[in-house]
Amino acid sequence: MIYPIYIYDNSILRQISEEISNEFNISNLISDMFETMLKAKGIGLSAIQIGMPLRIFVTEAHLPEENFHFRGTFINPIIKHKSDTIIKHVEGCLSIPQLTAIVDRPEIIELEYYDENWNHIIKTFYGFESRIIQHELDHLDGKLYIDHIDYMWKELLNTPLDMIKNKKVKPNYLIK
Repeated sequence: MIYPIYIYDNSILRQISEEISNEFNISNLISDMFETMLKAKGIGLSAIQIGMPLRIFVTEAHLPEENFHFRGTFINPIIKHKSDTIIKHVEGCLSIPQLTAIVDRPEIIELEYYDENWNHIIKTFYGFESRIIQHELDHLDGKLYIDHIDYMWKELLNTPLDMIKNKKVKPNYLIK
């Protein structure tokens, strides 16, 4: 099932998501999240972005020219450690369609989480994988990537953000 994606200024995106119990059947939710994300041509999607304040997100990113493939399901994730090395990179978001900004994030993180089979995992992620995870984890904590940019950039983005808020930007996927 493909869900509409909640966009900028919807109050649900500022909610803090709740942990999921392993008694909760999440297989259909995971499948629907991947389907919704791929239809929207995204590389990550948090449950809160489809109106479900649950601590889960999915990712799938391909960079064939760099032989990079990253796919995963992350349930109840917690960052255990962040590197001191900060990397600047452009980020976008399905909840803020057609807008990007440069965001500073730690290059390396150690993450504790459960996968789709409820396997407990502690793993270190680097570079692009680390960035995707941090971006999606922000959603679970009621944050957006624009919360990480400085005042000057936020001022420049006011008009495009108003256009998104007023649904004058029409992405090629369902929005709410």
